[in-house]
Amino acid sequence: MRHFARVILGIFTVALRRTTNQPHPTGSQVQEFNTAIQCVRSMTDFYLMTQYDSHTDKTVSYMQKYLREFHETMSVFLRYGAGKGAKRAAAEAHKVLLKEQTETSVKGLTASEKTKLHQEDALECRNLVDEILREAAYYNFPKMHLISHYTEQIPKFGALKHYSTDISECMHKEFKEAYWWSNKINATSQMITNYTRDHTFIMKDLTIDVWNRIMQGEDPTADVGMGL
Repeated sequence: MRHFARVILGIFTVALRRTTNQPHPTGSQVQEFNTAIQCVRSMTDFYLMTQYDSHTDKTVSYMQKYLREFHETMSVFLRYGAGKGAKRAAAEAHKVLLKEQTETSVKGLTASEKTKLHQEDALECRNLVDEILREAAYYNFPKMHLISHYTEQIPKFGALKHYSTDISECMHKEFKEAYWWSNKINATSQMITNYTRDHTFIMKDLTIDVWNRIMQGEDPTADVGMGL
């Protein structure tokens, strides 16, 4: 993820270059794309600065600025956070509106008037779907709130890298492997059994190794701390 943060902005910008069969995006699309790029850039800059080994008042103020810009623009992605129920409701509303638009008579209209009507209908459908999806989505979850306290914690407790969870996350590996060895039905008891068995064998191997050293007259604690 740290490496990905260094390239996501460029990849995301290129991905927006052409999303439809249109040779060029419309004016409204360009505006939306610029807002989305600004949102991703702000969050990326904020995230990369959280990786600093040390901070000053200036860097903390930059983080506050980036986070504020992110909150001002993040609504552009809100429609993509809607659940399945909201998506089904939006699809049904789009279907009903499309049927009503199809039944509208276009007799007597010129080619340019038909084109204009088609564009207006498409915009109406898009706005309706967008409104339904936005109303059903939200950003109110713990991780989104947690980052708002970073700029308060850094002056009090130091750089955030000092509190990395990488070491504790590594502890999950053995439990994940134990889950894959289970039958996925009564997984909890099987995971505990598997982990306990593996841990027991490791402890027995260590005990045998220490006993062999004692029998050979060696110091059994000679390499203690060597891997730290």
